[in-house]
Amino acid sequence: MRRWNLLLALLLVLALTGLASACPTCRETIANTETASTPGISSAFNSSIYLMLGGFLAVLGLVAGVIIKGIRGS
Repeated sequence: MRRWNLLLALLLVLALTGLASACPTCRETIANTETASTPGISSAFNSSIYLMLGGFLAVLGLVAGVIIKGIRGS
């Protein structure tokens, strides 16, 4: 039963990704500043998203490491 719930949740997420969209300001900014010669603001948005995701995963790993070290030490 748990496997079916996981599969259903995955299919639901994949089905609803097409409905997600950027806010109107971001969408218009990216569409209007994109040129062939320069990467534009879209690469800056991508870089900032990757940086925030990396920071989140680093903090999550640090917290998990401290918890595991505390459990093994006792």
